[in-house]
Amino acid sequence: MLRGLTTETLRHYDRIDLFKPQYVDPDSGYRYYSIYQYEVLGTIKELRQLGMSTDEIKDYFKERNFNKSLDILKAKHTELISKLSELHDLEENIRGKIGYLEHVAKEKELQSVFFREIGRRKLITLNEKINNNLELSYGVIRLENMLTEKTPILASNRLGIIIQEADLRTKRFEEPSTVFVVAKDKEKIPKRCQMTVPAGLFACIRYNGELLWNRSESLSKILKYIDETEYRITGDALQIMHVDITITDKPNEITFEIQVPVQI
Repeated sequence: MLRGLTTETLRHYDRIDLFKPQYVDPDSGYRYYSIYQYEVLGTIKELRQLGMSTDEIKDYFKERNFNKSLDILKAKHTELISKLSELHDLEENIRGKIGYLEHVAKEKELQSVFFREIGRRKLITLNEKINNNLELSYGVIRLENMLTEKTPILASNRLGIIIQEADLRTKRFEEPSTVFVVAKDKEKIPKRCQMTVPAGLFACIRYNGELLWNRSESLSKILKYIDETEYRITGDALQIMHVDITITDKPNEITFEIQVPVQI
């Protein structure tokens, strides 16, 4: 094999006029190549490794000169850098999601109130109340379309709804809520769609159910615990998809976490 290429690959290059043998025996059909063609074939192989198509390689060899070759290689290098950046972002997201799910696997207990310090978060929100699952689905799609990152929401503990402080205090637990996604710092978001949740202490509880309903029991329990421990609510609560249908189709594994900001 020449340059590690198979006979079929060499035949294919011959058929498409990319790399033809110097001589073909009319009786046996054997193809013969000159030693002077060895470097040309090596260049073709290298360009293929760079991801160039056969048509691009044909263009590379057509009326070749120094400046043309340099420009083509620069363009390909820019393309490769962009792909590397995308792969890096994708790897970072997947690594984070794996870490998150491994953490979730260790936390089995539901319907227990606990306190947790959480850092500052920037939310992307449409500032529209969600009344049913159909509106929720459309809202999630619109939010995802605003993100530039790869695989942004899957199992990421970042999609949820805002429960207004006024609804908490008046115990209107099933009121329509505003959907959001926690944004990454590098995301550029229109100001009208931004909301910042300050860092602080949150009273939290996890439960099985649905995002828009079935939270009354959990909210009642968490508010009672806040009163008993003499804390006070300091803002809107967040209800976040903890483990959702992108990870499991078992209802008993789908969980949500409610986070209520508090101070002593």
